[in-house]
Amino acid sequence: MTACASPTSAPSEGPTTTHVVNEPAPKPQIVDGVPLIPITPGQRSKCVIFANRLKRRVPCPGLLPKPIPVSPESPDSSCLYIIGETACGPAYITVSNTLVLSQSNFEVPPGYVGVTFQQYSGAVVPEPSVTGGPLGHFVFTTGGPKVPSYCLPMPVTKAVRIDGKVPRLYQCLDTSAVAGELELIIGHDLLVWDDAGVTTEVSFHGHSQVNVDLDIAVANATVLVPPSTT
Repeated sequence: MTACASPTSAPSEGPTTTHVVNEPAPKPQIVDGVPLIPITPGQRSKCVIFANRLKRRVPCPGLLPKPIPVSPESPDSSCLYIIGETACGPAYITVSNTLVLSQSNFEVPPGYVGVTFQQYSGAVVPEPSVTGGPLGHFVFTTGGPKVPSYCLPMPVTKAVRIDGKVPRLYQCLDTSAVAGELELIIGHDLLVWDDAGVTTEVSFHGHSQVNVDLDIAVANATVLVPPSTT
């Protein structure tokens, strides 16, 4: 069975954003029925580690999707503390030459276009979350490799600004034809911009206006985190 998604629509106009440094966390907001909440101090510390590694300020998400609560004692706890579409709980963050944040099973409204899979009959159906509703998957990367070959450019309105510039929007296909290529964002709507000389990407699985709006909202809430002074 392979992941897939439905066709996308063109992005709507969004507000102009100004990136800030050392500002308080953005306030929670709801975007098209999907709640976004401030990043935790522990999660932000991963950005500081990455900034220390690069010895410069780095983009860090100020808002993240609100995870569906999963107790470590529940039968579903095997999905905690892993990366990928089957993960659950708070966003999982890895730091190496790239900062990669991945989160699945966050709160979404009924009818949300998220992760899907193809049945053996050929029918494409939604992948259920831990609560039985639509399954969302979100990825944020900074300092990463180039956009995968399976992501195709899409038009973006000039009214959308990230750090004062028009970002690049891509629709990522459901398969990759390049061996060894990162497949973490297959099936995603991907927004890319350059911030303080660092390429940053945010994407949500599923091709829809809602996911483009979420890309823009997360990008708008991104802040620059400096290295620690200790």
